[in-house]
Amino acid sequence: MSTSVRLDSEPRPSEQIQRKVIPWKVTADLKLHKAENPWESSVRTGVHSCAKPENDPEQVKTQVVFKLFRGILNRVTPEKLDILVNQVTELDIDTKERLSGVVELTFEKAISEPSFSRVYAKMCQSLKMLTVHTPDGLKVTFNKLLLLRCQKEFEKDKDDNEILKKKQEELEAASGDQEKKQLTEELEEIKYKAKRESVSNLKFLGELYKLKMLTDGIACDCITKLLKDNDEVSLECLCTLVSAIGKQLELGIRKTRLDECFDQMKQIVTVKSTSNRICFMLQDVLELRLNKWVPRHKDQGPKTIGEIRKEANLEGQRFNQQPHRRDNRWFNQQPDRRDNQRFNQQPDRRDNQRFNQQPDRRDNQRFNQQPDRRDNREFNQQSDGRDNRQLNQQSDRQRGQQFNQQPDRQVGRWYQHHSTFNSTKPSLTEEQLEKKSSAIIKEYLNINDMKEALQCVQELKSTQLLFLFVRKGLEYTLDRNATTRERMGLLLHQLIKSGILPPEQYCKGLQGIIEETEDLAIDIPKIWLYLSELLTPMLLEGGIPMGVLFREISKPLIPLGTAGVLLVHILNGLCKAMSREKAGIMWKEAGLRWKDFLPEDEDVHKFVTEKNVEFTLDKETKESQKKKLSSAEQKKELDTLIQDKADNHTIADWIENNLDEQQTSSNTFIRTLTTCICQSTIISDENYYIVDHDLMRQRATLLKKYLHDEAKQLQALSALQFLMVQMDHPSQLLRMFFDCLYDFDVITIRTYYKWELNKNPGEQQGKDVALQSVTNFFAWLHDLKAANR
Repeated sequence: MSTSVRLDSEPRPSEQIQRKVIPWKVTADLKLHKAENPWESSVRTGVHSCAKPENDPEQVKTQVVFKLFRGILNRVTPEKLDILVNQVTELDIDTKERLSGVVELTFEKAISEPSFSRVYAKMCQSLKMLTVHTPDGLKVTFNKLLLLRCQKEFEKDKDDNEILKKKQEELEAASGDQEKKQLTEELEEIKYKAKRESVSNLKFLGELYKLKMLTDGIACDCITKLLKDNDEVSLECLCTLVSAIGKQLELGIRKTRLDECFDQMKQIVTVKSTSNRICFMLQDVLELRLNKWVPRHKDQGPKTIGEIRKEANLEGQRFNQQPHRRDNRWFNQQPDRRDNQRFNQQPDRRDNQRFNQQPDRRDNQRFNQQPDRRDNREFNQQSDGRDNRQLNQQSDRQRGQQFNQQPDRQVGRWYQHHSTFNSTKPSLTEEQLEKKSSAIIKEYLNINDMKEALQCVQELKSTQLLFLFVRKGLEYTLDRNATTRERMGLLLHQLIKSGILPPEQYCKGLQGIIEETEDLAIDIPKIWLYLSELLTPMLLEGGIPMGVLFREISKPLIPLGTAGVLLVHILNGLCKAMSREKAGIMWKEAGLRWKDFLPEDEDVHKFVTEKNVEFTLDKETKESQKKKLSSAEQKKELDTLIQDKADNHTIADWIENNLDEQQTSSNTFIRTLTTCICQSTIISDENYYIVDHDLMRQRATLLKKYLHDEAKQLQALSALQFLMVQMDHPSQLLRMFFDCLYDFDVITIRTYYKWELNKNPGEQQGKDVALQSVTNFFAWLHDLKAANR
């Protein structure tokens, strides 16, 4: 075998090629040809560009914000919406220029993808309170800029008409056929683009209205304008908008105006003053209203992964059912002659003879034998005797060990009724069930499909090992965000409510986590808050009673002195879902006492006061703690709660815990509460004031709780009158408040008329100016009353 060896003296192939270097010397300046209309990046020439130099750090930072926001918009899906909204709030959107750019990008995206209008509208709803302040100190919100942008798009008909007119003149002045053809195509493209943008804008406005970001008045004005224009594009936009929001408008107070619009639509269809296509669209809208706004076809909008999987399963079930019909039709067809000939051939006689033989007698005899009686007797003796005694002894022993401290028989009967013990062998090992549990929990938290998660847990068919599922779920979500913990708690609650998860399995899985809290608290300082977010959903209807749950979780914590801390967090979380009064009733009905959960040397009254859980005490104890507060003190406390964005439950709880019944029913308190709430909903913009419609809708629930009769409602209107006097009667502000209080059913029509006719000398300050500012409101009330008659 010979091998070739390269010698060191042998030159390499690359060295055998001689390269020549040609010197080049530039003697004159080189100028590149520059086009008359060069392409430039949209980042520099877009609508968000500024005249600042490129090396300006603020301008560079602004462009970075826009770039990141474009990336977020490109990833928007129904599942990722919450995550992406959080990413938007983390961007440095701190100037009006950046906020305007974000609004413009969002609007353009929603218009270019009308099928995703609902998703982008929800995104805008989450970002509507995004606020920046201009150098002049003015407050600019995302919601205001978005509505202005939608209004600009809605009212751009004049600009579009001018562009179309100019292009039409160019077409008429063109001489060559090629030029006319090109201009005709450009004209059609401009018309199509304008129509597509108009329809997409109206669809987006409809989704915003459904989310209460538009008022009824604005929506009706849009419908009226589209009917007034009466061209094909406007009527098509009208059909799009009415189909989307007609149901909500008819349920509101604008039904009269909607009836007028539908009368005009019927007239257009009857006269056929437009094309057949538009007439058919209008006819579809009229039939939709007659059908109680139930569409013939399901809305094919963006879907979540869970919805897609459900549809795939339904489609698979239909597909599995259809082949039987096809097989029956195929089976009923006449067979081929060749098959008949083969079937009729003689060799089949052997098969017939075999078939006609009767060797099955032995099998029949075996089948007809009755050895099962003995087996049945043995089975019945075992199951009804020894096994049942063992089962009853074991379950009684478990109940006695777990709930030997329960004082009320009702809780004991509940646990006896809900406790189950499945003696069948689990179909999975512990390791297999833990792996499947992890997969189910992760999938549920990703797609948030409760029904599918319940079905997956039920299909595990390992009831005795479900405590592992509970433990895995609690461990996986304990140190995650609050939303994830709440969803995990709701899943466990639904498993208990549906009977898939036995209560003793839940308690067993929970016990493993509770016993480790002392060690976990080192790594997770807020472990008591996190545990309460996981446990609170279990106290909802259909879950575990408060007495059973609290006694069970407190057993390992009482020796450590931490049981009371956990219970306080759970009670505070429960008060977010219901009133503190109702939570206190649950505590008392369960027969719970703080001294059973606190160390012996702990002062119960001091503990309850410091932790703000006085609602668990008796009514006499709470009434004795209340003290008289002046009107100024009440206003100060209420203003503080409202500025801290406390919800209605929190404010109502403060009122119940600090003011007695005599104070809350007084005229002074009613006026103070009305003034504080109305002042908090006022938005000042330059030289005029407006009312935050959404915030007023939220606070209306609190007002209705205390304005339960006409006398209280009259005091509220008087408080508004004096508020206008203090603010020097801002234009249209009182009318806005009157509209809101009427729309949200806070003040009745009869009370408005009583206020109008009230001649009390002490209530006349600023009354004339106030009446003049709400003249149109009372005229509208008279028209409404006449229409009802």
